[in-house]
Amino acid sequence: MNAKWLRALSLAALLFAAPSIAAAKEGWYGRADIGWSVDGALEVSGSDLDFEDDWSAHLGAGYAFANGFRVEGELARRENEFESFPGEARATSLMLNAFYDFHREGRIRPYVGVGVGGANIEAEGGVGPISFDDDDTVFAYQALVGVAFEITEQLDLDVGYRYFVAPDAGFTGTIDIETPEPFSFDGDYEHQAVTVG
Repeated sequence: MNAKWLRALSLAALLFAAPSIAAAKEGWYGRADIGWSVDGALEVSGSDLDFEDDWSAHLGAGYAFANGFRVEGELARRENEFESFPGEARATSLMLNAFYDFHREGRIRPYVGVGVGGANIEAEGGVGPISFDDDDTVFAYQALVGVAFEITEQLDLDVGYRYFVAPDAGFTGTIDIETPEPFSFDGDYEHQAVTVG
C-alpha cells in the first residue's frame, strides 16, 4: 500500500471523531476498512485468470437516517496477482452504497447493503509472445453484509463481506511472433473479500 493510500486511510480514521457514527445514530459518519480477498478472477472467455489473495482498502463517508437506512459514497482499491499466469489486475472504484441496519439501538448491529458505481480495471501480464497492459472504466456493482460492534458511542468495529463485480472490461494486447500483432479481449472482474474497519 503506497503513501497516498495510507494518508487517505488516516484522514478517514479522523472522521470517526464526528458526533455520529455508522449504523448507530442519525447523522454523518466516516469509515475506513481493510479487506482480504477470499476469491476472485478476471473471467475471460475460455480461460479465467484466478486471483491470488491480497489486501484491499475502502474509504466511505455517508449519512445515517433515523429509519435504519444509510447512504454513502465509497472509494476503494483492490490489487491481485494472477495465480497461474504472470501478471496482475487492479481495480479502483467509486461507488454509491445503500445500507439497512438492524437492531439500531443495540451494541451488535447486523446490516445488509448494495452499491452501484464505476470502476477502472487495469490488467497487465504476459507469457511467451503474448503481452497486455491496458485499462478500462466500466459500470460496477456490489453486495455487502456484515455486523457492527459498538466500542464507544462514536466508534464501531465493523466486520463484513463484499462481493464486487465490474463486467465487460475491454483490453488490448500484442502477439509478437514474427511481427507484433494487436489483439483484444473482454473480461469480467469479480472480487470477494472479508473486511474489517
